[in-house]
Amino acid sequence: MRAALQDIIQGRLQAAKVNGGASAAQPRGDGRYVVTGRADARYTVHVASLDAIACDCPAGIHDKPCWHAAAAFLRYVADSTASSTRWLTATQGNPT
Repeated sequence: MRAALQDIIQGRLQAAKVNGGASAAQPRGDGRYVVTGRADARYTVHVASLDAIACDCPAGIHDKPCWHAAAAFLRYVADSTASSTRWLTATQGNPT
């Protein structure tokens, strides 16, 4: 069962990449992202942590993985990585 869920999540990540990847998720603050799906439907995804992601799309409201949540996850990771890189750069100072 676990392997099947991993395959589904991998499929949703791939669909998110096909649909714009991290750039498909527009940040709205407080861990919320808006993702435009098919037929211009807009869904809100809340990322509380890497283990707690919720989307208000038809699949998401039934706790099923969706590509909107995957896109928001990719954006969350990208933004977190960028923030960490900026912090490390700022704290290391300029080498002489």
